[in-house]
Amino acid sequence: MAHARLFVGPDTSVTHLAAATGCPTVALFGPTDPRLWGPVPAAGLNPMWAASGTIQHRENVWLVQHPLPCLPCQEEGCERHVASFSKCLDGLAPAQVLRAVDAALASRSTSAHSPQLTVDIGDDRR
Repeated sequence: MAHARLFVGPDTSVTHLAAATGCPTVALFGPTDPRLWGPVPAAGLNPMWAASGTIQHRENVWLVQHPLPCLPCQEEGCERHVASFSKCLDGLAPAQVLRAVDAALASRSTSAHSPQLTVDIGDDRR
């Protein structure tokens, strides 16, 4: 994973592992509070993540959110159950995610790392 050009994934354990290895990581966050559960870049986290923002960047990590006034709510969906929708995730614009992807790829454009692209579409819940 440390040799991948980029990792894109939701707030899961694999996203945290990618960040810790130094891989450029785009972390997609919804209702989870990044101040408590945000990925820690390989070089450490200073300053801490903000509660919400459009695209936050720390070292090798880009944290992407759809900023809504209800964030971070820490709930399992807007209807307060696992199977419900989350406006903050459903409203995350592809263009916003792609801006973070472009920035992450540009950060490693001159490195000699392999051209792998890693995308986590899994659903491992805490």
